[in-house]
Amino acid sequence: MFPVPTDDLRLDVTSEVLPGVERHFASFSAAEREASLSRIFAGVHFSIDEQAGETLGHRVAHFVIEQSLYPEKHEERMAP
Repeated sequence: MFPVPTDDLRLDVTSEVLPGVERHFASFSAAEREASLSRIFAGVHFSIDEQAGETLGHRVAHFVIEQSLYPEKHEERMAP
């Protein structure tokens, strides 16, 4: 798997449900963790569901990064 370049990016998010509320995170993984745990706290999922979903989410993210977010190498594009 190709590693994610960095997780060390600040992130600020707003909510449609809570107008005017802004959340601040030190990294994408911190936001991911809070969003994931909120499903447990809300009673929507059990811990085992959260863990499985987090694993699946990481696999999907790595697949997208490997397949879509890097330039394709084609002979015709490489020619001067």
